[in-house]
Amino acid sequence: MVALSYYDAETLMAFSSDPQVLSLVFYDVTLVRKSGEDYVGYKILFAVSDVLARFMGENEDAVLCFYCDADTDLRRHHTELLPQEYRSRLFSRMFEMYVKSCNLSGFINYRVEMEDPYNTGNRQFAHFICREEHREAVAVMERLLRQK
Repeated sequence: MVALSYYDAETLMAFSSDPQVLSLVFYDVTLVRKSGEDYVGYKILFAVSDVLARFMGENEDAVLCFYCDADTDLRRHHTELLPQEYRSRLFSRMFEMYVKSCNLSGFINYRVEMEDPYNTGNRQFAHFICREEHREAVAVMERLLRQK
């Protein structure tokens, strides 16, 4: 299941007063497994990508935000990677494959890696999917995230 929730203007203003940032609508994207414990297959990942691409196509000022944390583990082939890093890489690969297969242009996957200097096992990853012209506003958000 794909769940979208947006950050209201008041929440965004707590992070930034930059007009570029405040002109966009940031959506938190949550992927929820409804059943099963097997690997998520390509068809499901493609369907998720398709839903999100249609949403982006219909909402010109949207920025999709994905957050990969260490809260839950998942079954994976690459056990040498932290669960959150695996999800981040999987997400990036899913995005790249979808964009290429659908011959889309003008969208970027802006990946942010944050590391707790006191706990290197607590690396976290965020992704911002946006239009190329919104790259600078997303870069402002990245700098703000790193300061928090």
